[in-house]
Amino acid sequence: MRTRRLLTTTRGLIMLLALLTTAFTTMPAAAGPPSAPRSDRMLASYGGEIREAEPRADGYRHVDTPATLSKLSHLHNDTFVYLIWDAPSDWDDLRTEFLPAAQRQGLDVWVYLVPPTECSPSRCSRPFTTDYLTWAKEIATLSTRYPALKGYAIDDFNHNLGLFTPDYVQRMQQTSKSVNPSLRFMPQVYNGTITPQFTDAYAPVIDGLIMAYRDDPYRNTQRTDSLRAQLDAASARLAPHGKQLYLMNYTSALSGTPMPPTPQYVRETTQVGAEYTAAGKLGGTITYILPLDPADDWRNDNHAHTGTGRLSLFVPAGVPTPSGGYAEAAQTVTVDPDGPHRIRFQQDDTYYNGGVPTGYHLKQLLVDGQVVWQQDAALDEAGSYKTVEVDSDPYVEGKTSATIAFRLYEAKGVTNFWVDTLIDDVEPTGLSVANGGFETRTGWTLSANSRALLPDFDIYDPQRAVRSYHEVQQVYGVYRLLFQARSASVSDDARRSLTAMADLVVRDFGGGRPEPAARRAAALGRAAKAQGLADLARLAAEVSQQLAP
Repeated sequence: MRTRRLLTTTRGLIMLLALLTTAFTTMPAAAGPPSAPRSDRMLASYGGEIREAEPRADGYRHVDTPATLSKLSHLHNDTFVYLIWDAPSDWDDLRTEFLPAAQRQGLDVWVYLVPPTECSPSRCSRPFTTDYLTWAKEIATLSTRYPALKGYAIDDFNHNLGLFTPDYVQRMQQTSKSVNPSLRFMPQVYNGTITPQFTDAYAPVIDGLIMAYRDDPYRNTQRTDSLRAQLDAASARLAPHGKQLYLMNYTSALSGTPMPPTPQYVRETTQVGAEYTAAGKLGGTITYILPLDPADDWRNDNHAHTGTGRLSLFVPAGVPTPSGGYAEAAQTVTVDPDGPHRIRFQQDDTYYNGGVPTGYHLKQLLVDGQVVWQQDAALDEAGSYKTVEVDSDPYVEGKTSATIAFRLYEAKGVTNFWVDTLIDDVEPTGLSVANGGFETRTGWTLSANSRALLPDFDIYDPQRAVRSYHEVQQVYGVYRLLFQARSASVSDDARRSLTAMADLVVRDFGGGRPEPAARRAAALGRAAKAQGLADLARLAAEVSQQLAP
């Protein structure tokens, strides 16, 4: 009787919470009625696996399956996208070690192959390299033995359409589906590829698309404001064909960019992906090379002259810039009337010198809008900071304040000349400059007159990988709660109540209120336990603990 009264009280609490939620406006991610789990819904991670510390007898560092799966189990993802590229042993590691263990853990797996443009004599997807018909057959055959293997993907598909014609892809699909009709193929492309012409040609022969977000055409991992619009447009183009879009968001460095994504960027893009997945707008979301071993956080380097911060004035690759375009960092300083007045600073750039034309990218220092120092990036040797000292007396004489600005100026527009300008250690004499070392995001106002130029602070974070992992863990944990509540094997009323509680966790978390979200997750765990849902109760307890300060 005591147990029965406890269950009755708990169910009553659940029903009350369900009624209360109708007074709130929920986030889009939790909109709609509870639904059964979709077979194509993914909260996934791609790459970033942990390698064994020492090579085996064959000379290769193999995938450390136990360590990798342990980290993935705490990440709350339901799928791992396994890259075959780093070592010739990757395929055998997948077949004999990783896939069997992942299936026992309840983790789905996708195979990720590289295209011809990423193959070299020393590195490719082995053993079948660019024979994708054989890959299709072998992956499908392996999936019949291990049902956890759900599909495969190919990187940079749109850069290799000479091989991957619709006819060739159709042959791949016929090969794989003759062995396993449920095995899926999704190529990875970029936003600019997803045109009506492309989707009309390829949608009939693929099972979906992975879109890697990089703010195209302004290749970077710093801005996120175009993400939703790009997802909406790409999804709308696939919808008439009955195919879904999958987001790949960068959680490690993207080549041709000045810095890896910050933990805040990782959180924002992962959360949008999970939100859209929960709302049925995406088939899933995939983090790109989230480092499971923090020591493997490649290209997370300190670019500062001293300290950990510097200014970045960046023109992305492949982006046309307008003549007269600029990006700058400016601040108003107080002028000491007694002088003298000097501005000393360190500067560098990543412009590739050696026979390139001049007169395009100009590095400048301005005082009250007047250029007081200028250097053509093409004439300045890249690779090390150079000291510049400017006599500013003529430009501040008789003034009590002035505005100084470091600027990257486009004297002539370019079509594909990426450059990153580095400024650091601004040391004034007779002028009061705040945050001259760019150690924080304060003191300077960043601006640009074209989206093709991007000013930003590059502040090295040695804990970037750890913090990024934690951000993904929180997002995936919260949305995994929602997905499991929606598909709970209980009565319809109980499932609605559990989903309503999970929705409140999502709402508080998305609103930047982790403490209330943690309390709600704990309450959901108690309610799930009362319903006999041990897995949901355990997940809720873990999420509550991870959200708690």
